[in-house]
Amino acid sequence: MYTLPFPRPHRPGSAPGAGVVLTLALLLALPVTAQADQGWNTSGDLRFGYVSSETRPRSGTNSDADSFRIRARFRIAGEMGGNWRASARAAARLDTGQSKDEFWLRTYAPTVAGLENGQGTIDEAYLEYRPAQSSWSLRMGRFQAAFGINDIMKKSLDQNDSSNFDISWTDGLWWQWRGNDWTTHVIARHNDRRGPTGTLRRPLDFTDNGSRIGLFAAAESRTAIGPVVQRMVTLTWLPSALRPNGLADPALQDYLAVTAKAAAEWPLGQGGTTFRLGGELGLAVDTPRREAMNTGSGDTDALSWQTSFSFMDVLPEHDIGIVYGRIADGWLVSSDFRPNDELLEVRWVWQATPAWQLDARIRRRQEIDLSTSAARPRRDDDLYLRATWRF
Repeated sequence: MYTLPFPRPHRPGSAPGAGVVLTLALLLALPVTAQADQGWNTSGDLRFGYVSSETRPRSGTNSDADSFRIRARFRIAGEMGGNWRASARAAARLDTGQSKDEFWLRTYAPTVAGLENGQGTIDEAYLEYRPAQSSWSLRMGRFQAAFGINDIMKKSLDQNDSSNFDISWTDGLWWQWRGNDWTTHVIARHNDRRGPTGTLRRPLDFTDNGSRIGLFAAAESRTAIGPVVQRMVTLTWLPSALRPNGLADPALQDYLAVTAKAAAEWPLGQGGTTFRLGGELGLAVDTPRREAMNTGSGDTDALSWQTSFSFMDVLPEHDIGIVYGRIADGWLVSSDFRPNDELLEVRWVWQATPAWQLDARIRRRQEIDLSTSAARPRRDDDLYLRATWRF
């Protein structure tokens, strides 16, 4: 089997590249297993591209980095009989600048964004029960859950597993109920004492026994009412998980965040181009102190928002989008937005074929609030050019 010649450290007692070799072996072996039974099917995607970034820190020298990156995922899924369905997926994230190579299979993620470069894992492994002719289903195990605005960026202030090149996941139970116009989701997620599997940022902490189970709930409708094509409300509840004075302080609070998301669409002219306006507003009920977030003194802000402007089919299968957001320093539950950040992003998407999609993005992020010792806000500029093949 061929593996990419990315630099990787040698660790005594193990073969260099063993982690990624194991993951890629799983990716190649799963189709063979799936072919043994006509009731099972395979799918997946390969995403690769060039990423570049430049950081201007609060103090010190500017830094920049660029690399070529790949994310590979392969799924096998099928019916088991008795209204049961199973799905499993292997995933790997590779980068020309990676410094490690390993297979990660634990009940927590190694970083706040999920896997690091050079790591592979099983990012799906679940059973789903859906009674015949029923409107509800229950999923149990490890799965992917994403609840973004229905635009070309699909960003979210809360639950959004495995965006961009990231690999993250949710462990727990997912109950869904599908009505005529609305779909309701309730997710009970497990949070390991060593950390979560998705993006839940410090000073959220899960060492207390009461913080092991978190709750996410959402109700969404994509039934069009005039120009409105999406409506959604969500709630995230993390009991006994917030350390408002920082991780070193024993004080604990629940963390509760709610959002409202919507998108509306209008035609532009007679050529098939449409304009889609998206928006999301989020409120965190209890927030940490600014001393814990290194953003000054007093209570952190609780209100966050984003708005997007998408021009669909400006040319056939070509979309252009702009998103702007301001994220409070007390907002701790988004994989797409960092706390205490102002974000501006422009993206171009070309759906070249049903299987191939090309994307280009340029983005600027800058801090909003600073501590008194900070000389200037941190600013990050980055871009990527990527292609995704789905099969």
